[in-house]
Parts: sequence; C-alpha cells; structure tokens
Amino acid sequence: MKKLTALMILGLIVLPGCQTQAEIEVVGKNVRIVGAKTHKYPLTLEYMGIVDTEDTRSSAFKTGGKIEEIYIKQGQQINKGDKLIRLNEEDLRSTVSVAKAQYEMAQTQYNMVMKGATEEEINQAKISVEMAERNLENTKELYGKYQELLEVEAVSPQQLQEIKLKLDLEEKQLISAKESYNRIFKGARDEELQILKNQIDIAYASYQQSQDLLEDSILRSDIDGVVLQIEVKEGDYVSAGVPVIIIKGERTTVTVGVSNEDASKITLGMDVAVRHQNNAVKGIVETVSSIPKSQSSLYEVKIDLEPNTIPIGSLVNIDFILGEEEGVFLPMNSLLNEGVDFVYIVQDERAVMQEVLLGEVFGNEIKVLEGINPGDKVIVEGMRSVKNNDQVEIKE
Repeated sequence: MKKLTALMILGLIVLPGCQTQAEIEVVGKNVRIVGAKTHKYPLTLEYMGIVDTEDTRSSAFKTGGKIEEIYIKQGQQINKGDKLIRLNEEDLRSTVSVAKAQYEMAQTQYNMVMKGATEEEINQAKISVEMAERNLENTKELYGKYQELLEVEAVSPQQLQEIKLKLDLEEKQLISAKESYNRIFKGARDEELQILKNQIDIAYASYQQSQDLLEDSILRSDIDGVVLQIEVKEGDYVSAGVPVIIIKGERTTVTVGVSNEDASKITLGMDVAVRHQNNAVKGIVETVSSIPKSQSSLYEVKIDLEPNTIPIGSLVNIDFILGEEEGVFLPMNSLLNEGVDFVYIVQDERAVMQEVLLGEVFGNEIKVLEGINPGDKVIVEGMRSVKNNDQVEIKE
C-alpha cells in the first residue's frame, strides 16, 4: 500500500512537468533580410556651379521700319531658319520700284547716247528728267515730314538718316538725267559714255540692295535655340542694326571653382552629372584652369552640357565622376553599435551577431570592408528586437 502511494505521488509530480513541456513553443522573431552582394558605386567629387551659355545671339534688321508681326514667344524653342519677326513691307516695296525705274532709266540713257537719239528717245530722256525731278520733290517733302516727326519722337534719327541718304541719291540721279539729256543733242565722248556706264552700275547696285532689304524684312533665326528675350512689340518702329531679339543657343556650360587637390583629379573629357531640381543632365569637362583665381584660390573648370532646358544663371549640383567603387554595401540603418560596429545575419534560422569593418558612405549605403561576404543574409528590419542566437522568422 505504501508502494502504491509513492507511485501515485511520483505520477503527480511527473505528469504536470510533461504537460508544461508540451505547451512551450519557441516562436521566432520576425525579421526582414537582404542578401549581401557585390555591386559598384560611382566615385564622385561634389560641387555647385552656375549655368551659362556659349552661344547667345542678338538679331537685328538690316533696315529700319515698323514691326508688323512677331511669330515667336519668349522661352519658345526654335530651329535655324524659323521666322521670328516681320517688318511692314510697304515702304520697302516702294523703294524697290523706285530703284528699278532708276536702273531702267540709266540703261535707256546709255543706249540713246550710244546709237544717237531719235525724237522719241529725246522725249523719253526728257520724261526721265521730269520723273527724277518729281521723285526728288516727293522725297524732299517726306524728309520734311520726318523732321517734324523726329521732334515729337515719332520716328528715330536712324529713319530720318535713311530718308536723307535717299534724298542725296535722287539729287545725284536728277543731275545725271539732265546731263544725259543734254548729251543727246551734242553727242558723247568716250569719257562721257564711261560715266553713263558707271551710272548704270550704281543704279543696278541700288536696285539689288533694295531687293535684298525687302527679302530681309522677315528676320529668321540663324541657330537652333531658345528665345531668351524679345525687345520689341508689334507696331514699334526700329532702326537698322538695333537688336530686336536675343536667342540662347543649344550649347550651354557650367563654370565651377574647385580646390587644388580636386583639380588634380579632374581631367579633360571626364563625365559629369549635373542636377537642377527635377532635371538631370550629362556633361563633359571641357577645360581645367592651370592657374587659380586670385580672390578665391580656386581652379576654374568649364563643363559642356548636353541640350537642356535649365535656365541660364541657375545654380546646379555637380558630380565629377572619377571612377567606380566596387564591394559589398549595406543599408546604413542595418548597422548597430555596442562599442563595435556589427550587424545580425541569419544562419540556421537564428540571428548571429557579426562584427564588421566599415568603409565609405555612398548615399544611404556604406561599404563593408570586412565581416560580410556575398550571399550572407543580413537583417535590415527587426534587428533591434533580437539578440545573438535568437530564433527568427524571415518576413517576405
């Protein structure tokens, strides 16, 4: 009886122990991992610079006149040959007609003198004189009106000067027409014939010039680029040679000052990454100064950019790409430190503390010089809640 009681007591002791052991279940802590692998990071020198342009051009008309139509807008992308601005053509066409008539008159006078004049040709010479007188009178009247307009600043001095030049020319043409008329009755010597021939040449040159000016009444772009500024508006009067539009060519550059140490690392043709807001543009080192600026002691580097839309004068971030750094890189937030730098790696479903030797930082990652090999499962989430040799479960 005593033996049975002892066994029962023993059973009471053992059974609860077996039940507790069955209920205990070791649960692994959830973690997220990355597989360590070798990859490359660019080695760069970081600076800031200012965007400039190598080809900014201002365009002007070869003759003065009234702005009739503007075809483009500020900031618009344009191509070589595109129409930009057009002058009113009425006055220019009138100039062409007058120049043509004067050229034909000079030819007629020369021919009459060469072969002897008939009565009809004499009359024609007389008409030429009368036409020259009429043209001169009209131009004198126009010149007087322009003088009055200049006083109220309705026209420019350049426009008045153009009328004055026309007036001088027509005075000479009238003198020539009268001389030719007189020669018809007297006959012409060789020298006089040469004078008439020269007058034909002068009249033809004037005619050609007036035609060229008419063709140039439409201003066209001579480069591909972007319209930076329009200096006039429709209805304005402009003078010859005065800039009316500024165009930025497609070729832009960045100028940056670098230290003596970094200047020795930068070479011609080196690739450069340029960033401005959401724009990322490639560039190439074009020049590296061998002499520092006296005020800053920095060496000037000029970078040629690919076509872009970054505004002139913008401040941009610059990365000179020196080469590449190859190795094993880990996220910065996977690192822990308790007197030494370490990470947790997963081995046989357990977290294993692994001491590491660290190198340079590249963005959000750091190079691991020692301690981690390609293929290691490095814990990047949940590492702060585990300890060495804890059982873990990997989250997908």
